[in-house]
Amino acid sequence: MSFSIVLYDRSSERNKLLPLVATRPVGNLRVGAYTLNDKWAKLFHTDVSYLTEDHLAGKYPYTPTQDLVLLVNAHILPEVSLLEKLKTLQVGQRLIGAEGQWIALLTTNQAAEDLEQCITDLNYDIVLYEQKTIVLQELEDIFVTNGAQISFDASLFYMDRLNKLQSHDYVVEGEKLYISSSAAIAKGTYLNALQGPIIIEDNAVIEPGCVIHGPCVIGNNVRVKSGTILYPNVTVGDHSTVCGELNNTVIWGNSAKGHYGYLGCAVLGEGCNLGAGTTNSNLQNNWGEIKIYSYAAHDFRNTGLKKCGVFIGDHSMLAIQSKITTGTVLGVGVQVAISNFIPKFVPDFTWMSEHRTTSYILEKFMDMLERKSSMKGEMLTKEDKAILSAVYEKTEYLRNY
Repeated sequence: MSFSIVLYDRSSERNKLLPLVATRPVGNLRVGAYTLNDKWAKLFHTDVSYLTEDHLAGKYPYTPTQDLVLLVNAHILPEVSLLEKLKTLQVGQRLIGAEGQWIALLTTNQAAEDLEQCITDLNYDIVLYEQKTIVLQELEDIFVTNGAQISFDASLFYMDRLNKLQSHDYVVEGEKLYISSSAAIAKGTYLNALQGPIIIEDNAVIEPGCVIHGPCVIGNNVRVKSGTILYPNVTVGDHSTVCGELNNTVIWGNSAKGHYGYLGCAVLGEGCNLGAGTTNSNLQNNWGEIKIYSYAAHDFRNTGLKKCGVFIGDHSMLAIQSKITTGTVLGVGVQVAISNFIPKFVPDFTWMSEHRTTSYILEKFMDMLERKSSMKGEMLTKEDKAILSAVYEKTEYLRNY
C-alpha cells in the first residue's frame, strides 16, 4: 500500500517548542541523524509534506502526491514497534496511544481543511497502540531523546553501510561506525563508538586532535575544528562548524560554534553564530531542578531536569566571551553583546548591548541576513523573509523596550 505522509502540527501544543518552531514546522526539527520529515520519508520511501501554521505554509506546503495519505502527529518520534503498527493501519483507521493522544490516521487524499477534520471524525475506527510513545512535548525533549534517535537511525539506515576499516590513521574503538568515503579525518583523531554509533556524513572534515564519542552524528559538509571534544548524544547538522566541547547538543544546521568554549544540554536552530569563548552552564550550583521560559505559558516552568543548558532560535548571534546561564532561552533573530551573564530569556529580534536593549529593526536584520547569505553562499528566499517578518510581528508583544 502506497501513501503520502503529512506531518500535522497545527495544535497549540507546538507553542511549547517555540522558539525553535517559530520558523519551521515541528516535523522539520532535527532529532538524531535527520530532520523528522527526512526520517519519515526514508522510513516509508515516500513523499512528506506538512499541515502547519499559515505563516510557514509557503515554504513548507501541503503537497501529498498519492491517492492515500498517512496523517501523522508531527510531535511523535518513530521507533521500531510503532513503525510495525503503522504498516498495519487500514484506510479509515486512526491510531491512538495508550495515554489517549492521537498518533496517525490513514485516509484518502483530500483538501487540507478536510484532512484536518479527520482527526476528530467519529466515523474513524480507533486502533490502540499500547506501548509508550516518544513525544516531543517540550524543548528539552529534543536533546533528551537525541541519543536514542541516533541509535535508531543508525540501526535502520546505516548498519548495512558500516565501514569495514582495514587501515586508517585514526584511533577507533567499537564497531558501530559509518564514515562517508568523502569525509576527511585527520591523523590521530580518536573515535569511540563503544557507547553508541558514530555517523560521519559526506564531505565532513575532522581536523587534528579531535575526540568523538558516540552516539554522535556529524552531518554533511560539517567542519570539526582542531582540539574539539564531542561527548555522547551530539548531532551537528549539515553545513555547521564546531569547536571546543559539546555534550548532549543538537545543532539544526548552518550554524557555527567555531571556537573554544562549552555547549551542553543545548539546542541551536539554523544560522546561529556563537562568538569565540562562548560557554553555557547546564547545572545550577544548588543542584536544583531547572526552570526555563515557556512561550506557551508566558512564564517560567520547571523542566524537572537537573541539567539543562540553552535553546537558541534561528539566526541568533552572540558576541565573543558570551556567558550563558543555566536554562536560557533565546528567541529568533537575537543579537547579544554583553559582559555579564545573558538573561534567562531574551525575546525574539532583541538587540542587547552593554548600554541598551532594544528591538532589532526588521529592515536592518534583513539587510544583515542578505550580506551574510551572500558571503556564505546560502540561499535566502522570499519565503524565508516572509516567515521572519511574520515571526517579528507575532513576537512584538514580548519586546517592551
